[in-house]
Amino acid sequence: MMFYLDLGIFGMDVGMLLLLISLIALLFDIFLVISGKYIEKWEIYSEISLFIGSSAFLVSFIYFSYSIITADYNFIYVSRYVNNDMDFFLRLSAIWSGQAGSFFFWAFLAVILYIVFRALFRDFAHEPIFWRSFVIFALQVAFLVALSILHEPFKLNLGATSDGIGLNPVLMNIWNVIHPSIIFIGYALCIIPMVIGIARISVLEDGKVPNFEGKEKLDNFFEFIISLAWLVLSSGIIIGGYWAYITLGWGGFWAWDPVETASLVPWLFITFYFHGKRFFNKREYFGNYIVSMSYIGTLFATYVTRSGIISSVHTFPLDSTLADILRIFIPENSFIMQIILSVIPNERMFFLFIVLVVNFLLPHIYGFKNREIFHVPLSLNKEDFQASKSRVTALKISFISGILGTYAIILGLIAPVIYNILGYLITFSSEGFGPSISVGKLFYNTVLTVFGGIMLIAQFFCTFYPRLSIKRKTGLAIGGIITGIVFAISGFLYKEGVLSSFLGQGNPILSFLSNFWTTSEKADLVLPLIILGLAGLIAEFINVALKEEKNLIRKTSQIMLHFSFLVIILGAILSINMTSTYEVLLYDGQSETIEGTSLTISILDMDEVVHESGLYLMEYQTFFQISTGTRTIGFGVSRVLIHKRWTDPKNWNHEVTIISDLFADIYIVTAGILENPISGSLIGTILQIKIIPYVNIVWAGCLLLHFAIIPLTIGRLILLRKASSLRKREIEKDLISEEKIEVDGVIYD
Repeated sequence: MMFYLDLGIFGMDVGMLLLLISLIALLFDIFLVISGKYIEKWEIYSEISLFIGSSAFLVSFIYFSYSIITADYNFIYVSRYVNNDMDFFLRLSAIWSGQAGSFFFWAFLAVILYIVFRALFRDFAHEPIFWRSFVIFALQVAFLVALSILHEPFKLNLGATSDGIGLNPVLMNIWNVIHPSIIFIGYALCIIPMVIGIARISVLEDGKVPNFEGKEKLDNFFEFIISLAWLVLSSGIIIGGYWAYITLGWGGFWAWDPVETASLVPWLFITFYFHGKRFFNKREYFGNYIVSMSYIGTLFATYVTRSGIISSVHTFPLDSTLADILRIFIPENSFIMQIILSVIPNERMFFLFIVLVVNFLLPHIYGFKNREIFHVPLSLNKEDFQASKSRVTALKISFISGILGTYAIILGLIAPVIYNILGYLITFSSEGFGPSISVGKLFYNTVLTVFGGIMLIAQFFCTFYPRLSIKRKTGLAIGGIITGIVFAISGFLYKEGVLSSFLGQGNPILSFLSNFWTTSEKADLVLPLIILGLAGLIAEFINVALKEEKNLIRKTSQIMLHFSFLVIILGAILSINMTSTYEVLLYDGQSETIEGTSLTISILDMDEVVHESGLYLMEYQTFFQISTGTRTIGFGVSRVLIHKRWTDPKNWNHEVTIISDLFADIYIVTAGILENPISGSLIGTILQIKIIPYVNIVWAGCLLLHFAIIPLTIGRLILLRKASSLRKREIEKDLISEEKIEVDGVIYD
């Protein structure tokens, strides 16, 4: 139900009016906090302003969500992303499926977190670090509310309509309800570490944060939120990977697509914050800088995703009138015009670009101001290579490698944009260097191999075998490298047929190793190191479990974290580089052995189903059985769904069917159909079949990762509760002491 306020030329929906009230109130709250020392009882006025602003916003968001769930087509956003065929959950996902809705949802989460933050630390508002945190947090919320307003979620339809367009068929999936919402929750949680991190940087004295009232509670809250954000972002990325894996055309669970890669950036910053914590004790700037970059990474990921400056299978083309606006001031075909459009292709993205730049500059400006940026732990000296410091030095090398690898990934993401800008500047032409470049899997896999390899070798002197001597650790590392080189060379010779001709085709050793040689020599090179590292972590876990009495949970969690990372990488390397693809044409009742395998696929039935209601017009079904010898692996049905509103064959939904065996997934999709030219009935199907070995290792590693992060998060929550309880007892003690009255030298309660 729409509520329109007719104010003449300023007429607007009540939802937009509430958003404007919210923004004004939040900005006034910022003014009150900044001017607190000049205004008596500013805390009360600030909380009133916050209450008005947050209440107006929350009511507006509820109204927006209600209009989507009830399909109120008076709004353009609703008519674009909702239709009458969508059920409740698909309509719910429409809230964040469009650009305006995603910013609105993000702002909603930020407002909730800001309310919680203010409520938790309202007693400490007089401390500089807290009121600065309030200001920075309120600014982030105001930025997001302003972005929501700029994208006009309550823009009205000029003409009446009884139905909408609805979601793109690829997004009509339960995973669209789960994955984006979790990612946005993770993004919102990253605001808090950034806020506290920058506030801490602003009060540094000789590299350290000075003591202040409420420090213990703030520190524990800070660590808890970072752990929670790490857990939530991990879940979001993993669920996104699984969604991509079961969806045709998204390149598997990880394809280094720009949007996938951008979502990894904030997760990497949080990961390396935990990885390098022991280096942040003496000088606290860099640790706070790293966590600040986690939220800046979310802004960067959002800008890449929503602006369309980088081509991705996850993004959709956006309407833009920015070029029309710029033509007033800049010649249309000038290189300056092209530079601006290559960075800010959409006028509504300009504000997000400004927010991204401002937030990026804040920790750097403070770092230069107090000269802490020159004391970051990214260098090695002679003392680091003393035998007694081998573990610390290895950890430092691993940390440096990880940070440099993260920035290399960021560079890969923006390389096409940099290339275009340089082309325009150097040639002074709107054509630049010509066609834009693309940075693909080869670059990212090389980055992962180089920097990940350094980290892996460094871990031999850190987490792996910590009780062994340096000599033995060095010997193990060198042995792993030599084994990797031999394994890679022998794999190459095997693929060339040299080993088979020399040792014999049926050689049992070759038959066994052929299950692990991949199509990539780089992958073969690191596999022995990974396996050796896993064996070392298992040995260390047994050692800790048998002998460790103190910090058992913490050390077990650390071992499990490293173990899960290696398991995920091992599964990814094996599955990606050992996948085999086949395409077969089959008719009803026909069976065929897949070439080069022992698998047989048998067509059991073919059918056409016409739907009278629902999202789809009709579907083609192919029922099949997969077997090997006398053993039946599984049954399945491959479907091609034709959407009522997207009938063009290129928009048909080819559902993926996955049959899992112990060591491999059989991934089947209908690539084409054959119809009887006379009757039009389905007579044959073209099936694309992928054999994906060891992919279950990836999902096992993801599960272990959660098991490792959850105890860390719970532990931080327990410490936070203890700190809060201690503060509560102190307040109660103060109140009791204030109630004591002295009369004639006698104290009465």
